[in-house]
Amino acid sequence: MNKELVILVPAYNEGPRIAEVLEVLCAYSDASKVVVIDDGSTDDTAFVARQYPVELVSLQTNRGKGAALQAGIEHVGQADYWLFIDADLINLKPGHLDVLLEPLVNDAGLAMTVGIFLGGRTITDLAHRYFGILNGQRGLAGSFVSDLPDLNWCRFGVEVFMSKYASDQNYKVAFPQLKELTHHTKEAKYGFARGFIYRLLMFKECLYALLNWRKYCEPGRDA
Repeated sequence: MNKELVILVPAYNEGPRIAEVLEVLCAYSDASKVVVIDDGSTDDTAFVARQYPVELVSLQTNRGKGAALQAGIEHVGQADYWLFIDADLINLKPGHLDVLLEPLVNDAGLAMTVGIFLGGRTITDLAHRYFGILNGQRGLAGSFVSDLPDLNWCRFGVEVFMSKYASDQNYKVAFPQLKELTHHTKEAKYGFARGFIYRLLMFKECLYALLNWRKYCEPGRDA
């Protein structure tokens, strides 16, 4: 592929998990660059990332997933295609990246792909089937990213916002299946009690985005 593909990996306290993802991303032949955005981690996320041929963007405090992606976009500037990939995936393969990217390459009218987990783990499969608006593995055309309003306010609601914005602006979106892919749950990462609290916080931020996305739709707005 003769186009520039940038892969953004927002990461917060993913030191024990990010290496597995970066092994795949950094070996992906179509990637022009991989950018890890360390969102104010207090563990060794940045140290682990530096062991790989990535560009590291470090935020001094935790600002949320939306702000991390915005920082990555601003760090890079322009690209023909983008992949947004989570740092806590399990069983990521190059084929999953192909599934997200190829529809964009083959259809110039397509703005975004939203990956749907299938056959990885029942709980994440069901979440993706019924709450696809939350899915974090995405491919994006450069023109769509350039048109996106500022994402700094979104936190975990960033996927909700991108999906609602795409729908509102009549952008074409596809939903390819990511077979046998899943991710570490918050309960598995932090323990049941702490993980459950993080999950509630995530749902709160997603709900805020769902209820308020329209007022942030002005391009370039930073709330």
